[in-house]
Amino acid sequence: MTRTLTMLGCLLLWGCASQQQATSLTLFFSPEQVSLNADQQRKIVDFLNQHPYHQLVAQVAPAELDNPFEALMQGQKRIQAVNKVTTSQNIPIHLEYAPEQTADTLILKRQSP
Repeated sequence: MTRTLTMLGCLLLWGCASQQQATSLTLFFSPEQVSLNADQQRKIVDFLNQHPYHQLVAQVAPAELDNPFEALMQGQKRIQAVNKVTTSQNIPIHLEYAPEQTADTLILKRQSP
């Protein structure tokens, strides 16, 4: 019985210690939002701290607006907001505008080798 409990305890500890880090982070914006809120900024900084030596890419979708030009401009402003955070962390990132992606989303992920 003691042996079984010890074995289960070891397996539990091993499972907690060997959890893989997420390789992507998805953030959602409201259509009119152009800057990062505090929670989004914290999540990006945490993701950058977990992947400091990896090639990262940020894919930003357009805003869900009726005017396509305004949607494009919202996406560009969001890219600038993410770029400001990555520059402050001294982590290079490849920024992409992704018009085919779900509207009002930003996906930050490790670039495939």
